[in-house]
Amino acid sequence: MPTGTVTFLFTDIEGSTERWESHRDAMADAVKRHDALVRNAIESHDGYVFKTVGDAFCATFRRVSDAVAAALHAQRALLKEDFSQVGGLRVRLALHAGEASERDGDYFGPTVNRTARLLAVGSGGQILLSGVTAHLAQAELQPQVSLSDLGTHRLKDLAQPEHVYQLCVPDLSSDFPPLHSLEAHRHNFPVQLTSFRGRERDVEDVKSLLDGTSLLTLVGAGGIGKTRLALQVGAELIDRYPDGVWFVELASLSDPQLVANVAAQVLNVTVSQNRSPTDAIVSVLRSKRMLIILDNCEHLIDAAANLANAILTSCPDVRVLTTSRQGLGISGEIVHQVPPLAVPEKTQALKLDEALRYGAVVLFSDRAAAADTKFALSDDTAPIVADICRHLDGIALAIELAAARVKVLSIPHLAERLAERFRVLTGGSRAALPRQQTLRALIDWSYDLLADSEKTLFRRVSIFAGGWTLESASVVCGGDNIDKDDVPELLASLAEKSLVVVDTIGPKERYRLLESTREYGLQLLREKGEHNDLARRHAECFAAMALDADEASKSKPAQPWLKQYEPEIDNFRAALDWAITADNNPITGGTITGNLGLLWWYGGRTEEGRRWTASALRRIDEAQVPSVAARLWLTLAVLNEGQRKLEDGERARALYESVGDKRGAARALRCVGSALHHLARMDEAEVALRHALTDLREAGDAIEAARCLFSLSSVTWARGDTKSARKLLGETLIAAKELGDDAASAGYHFNLAELEFSLEGSEEAVRHASAALAIYLGVKNFRLVAIVCANLAVYRIALGQLDEARADAREAIRWARETQYSYCTAIAIQHLALLLSLRSERQRAARLTGYVDAAYQKLGNRREPTEEWGYQKLLSSLREEIASGELEALMAEGAEWTEDQAAEEALKV
Repeated sequence: MPTGTVTFLFTDIEGSTERWESHRDAMADAVKRHDALVRNAIESHDGYVFKTVGDAFCATFRRVSDAVAAALHAQRALLKEDFSQVGGLRVRLALHAGEASERDGDYFGPTVNRTARLLAVGSGGQILLSGVTAHLAQAELQPQVSLSDLGTHRLKDLAQPEHVYQLCVPDLSSDFPPLHSLEAHRHNFPVQLTSFRGRERDVEDVKSLLDGTSLLTLVGAGGIGKTRLALQVGAELIDRYPDGVWFVELASLSDPQLVANVAAQVLNVTVSQNRSPTDAIVSVLRSKRMLIILDNCEHLIDAAANLANAILTSCPDVRVLTTSRQGLGISGEIVHQVPPLAVPEKTQALKLDEALRYGAVVLFSDRAAAADTKFALSDDTAPIVADICRHLDGIALAIELAAARVKVLSIPHLAERLAERFRVLTGGSRAALPRQQTLRALIDWSYDLLADSEKTLFRRVSIFAGGWTLESASVVCGGDNIDKDDVPELLASLAEKSLVVVDTIGPKERYRLLESTREYGLQLLREKGEHNDLARRHAECFAAMALDADEASKSKPAQPWLKQYEPEIDNFRAALDWAITADNNPITGGTITGNLGLLWWYGGRTEEGRRWTASALRRIDEAQVPSVAARLWLTLAVLNEGQRKLEDGERARALYESVGDKRGAARALRCVGSALHHLARMDEAEVALRHALTDLREAGDAIEAARCLFSLSSVTWARGDTKSARKLLGETLIAAKELGDDAASAGYHFNLAELEFSLEGSEEAVRHASAALAIYLGVKNFRLVAIVCANLAVYRIALGQLDEARADAREAIRWARETQYSYCTAIAIQHLALLLSLRSERQRAARLTGYVDAAYQKLGNRREPTEEWGYQKLLSSLREEIASGELEALMAEGAEWTEDQAAEEALKV
């Protein structure tokens, strides 16, 4: 068998199960011929078949070039063979090179697992190579053999993305569907920086349990590996859930009221002003097929249970997988105790091959090799490592902390130091130590080995929630015995000891603590009386960041702005908890929430933003801090709608004027103008917006001025001044291009489409609306996606493109329902009612029209010109064929419908 660094070649038949079921006899013969051809291709190029599983082959090669030649040989031979009796056989192949452990004629290790994951993303007939394999193969490729770069893709091991290449030759097909990687599915899995080892059997157990329940809770002690197991199960099952697998992390939250808010944000559910987050989630998920992972529920058990119960009682095709230290305690829940990693009962005379059958030993070996590349488990050290793992109860985090020490301690010395620690803790009785105390003992031991400066920094960084940057750590943790210039080196040292996790994906590195180690650090902070001072410094740091964020919003477009500040959302929440909820410093809290208006709005957290902002206003004295109060009222104006938006904006403007803040007053006036527009007070709206535009330009707030131009163009167009509207739209586009603001560019296309339609230019309207739609989809502004789809429907009706109009209106309802945009839902239902009327199904159309009229009245909105065009056409059609009394009765019937009923009826069109 090849050993050391080898190249793996894995193969399997695409769709073999279906072929066995439909062509059982013929398939037996086909697979026999397939096996002979593949085996011959491998062995004729010096390959070694070490395993076959069903129709899948697993082989190794000493040289990459031999593996490449074998793969091409196999595909060519299979192509020539007649498999028509089973509908053809399409075989996919994957090649990956690296080191792997061999025992008993089989291979184990990350390289083997990575090859299997790579194979799983391919299609029948395709040959895939990992990035490292492609690099090694490049120099020895034969003429006419080439590599096609398929880009980077995340595989289902959730590790770092893999650069994938396709092997291409003229006589084999090179046209295949997109790879079946995680990018092809909807999810928000965090990248895992380490491999998943030792729990393959547990993954299968959990998958099996999920087949029989809607709610499965993984319970176990902290550090045992519940989160990593849940994530891996989610990745393995992602093909089953067309609406995605979504990971909701609760560890950094302390306020139970935020549980549903955070879930709504992860699930892309917009929470309207008069609806609870839970109700909004249930409404959107009712027809979805998805898996939701609620992670770290134990400290928010009631809130997590209430959310899970609400979802499961109303959403039949949603499954919930939770992790906690205790069950949620609701009907239908299955609680699964996550076992420790497997450890040998006897370690004396244990050989390497036997030791590597246990998950705990495999994990230790993997993490030790990552800490020290010279580390290699042997027959001599295997029983000692197995004994270490047994003493650590198979707890994954404890094993990882111990393995990180192999860089400075030999295996025998490491075992000796750990044994001494446990003897002191238990008085010599190993049975006296519960599993949770085992982890505490390991963290204690790791902490005690740190230098004093490392101990201090470790305690201090525990104040961060959800991670931190180097700059934040220097500000919050520097000083008082730690020089700010020493922070980078100290963090690097803590990372080497596995006490801090470093994530280098993205424009700048971020650091974080695992939840068990963060709990430990926070406990030490409190025991040493350091917590309140650190919490104050943390809140002040993030208040300063919020002020910087507000200043940056003057010139930075929304999407890059959000990308910069959204990673700190958990830190902002922690600071708000300390400042507002605990009433330690409401002014600091008000500064944070007030200056994060765009984060609440663009991040889909409007309800949460309103709650923090209103809470801060209740706790401050506006006369004492008018600037802070003004910013809070402005944020409420941004987050609210209609009359409330108008009142909040006027309150903010008055406070800004009282302190001479011209920019703040202008921003508030823009909100006032926008509110007046939606309240159909067009003359007042134009006056307010023109005044705001002048002041914003003088204040140098280019971004807000562009938004003001957009609003002003809408108002002037609504008033019938198309010439001024065109001019303003041209200015909007120029400003958007100068700022690199895609959202503002989309606004230009959006309003120009409406303008063109009003001038009977429906084709131009479709062109501009389609351009806006592409941008809004790209920046994930799904509310505006909904309204553009609704507009496209009416433009296409005017062009006689009724099938396309129907598809656009249905899509508008889908997005409007997902984002809780009732106004847009009503518009799209009206367009579908018009389509029904044009198809002479006027009674159904009349009921839908009754619902729409009632919805407009309830929302307090008036129809824009585009909607008014469709509405008049609809009414005219209905009145031609239905007597007034009958029409009135039908519309009254529809007026009683709920939004759910009306949407369901409309989607039948």
